[in-house]
Amino acid sequence: MNAKRTIKTLLATAAAPAACKAARIAWVKRTGDAWLAAHRALDDRLGEAVERLSEEAFERLCEAEFARVDAMMAQLRAAVDEDRWPRELYVGGI
Repeated sequence: MNAKRTIKTLLATAAAPAACKAARIAWVKRTGDAWLAAHRALDDRLGEAVERLSEEAFERLCEAEFARVDAMMAQLRAAVDEDRWPRELYVGGI
């Protein structure tokens, strides 16, 4: 029985990197889709606001909107450039 348990543990451990890779792929798709949606929403909000806000108010809105969208892109860039992922996407959540 001990050997069976060892084999099951080894198989589960071997499957962990594949599960981690699948989770990372899913995260990239979700995060990329969310970034695209946020960027479209940014375009819509700024397009609607450009005529009705003062230049100062419009600049403040731009800064806030772009900061939100840029923060999402920063997560994606960290994964691409530095192989840095959200904690839950590492094997064992480490």
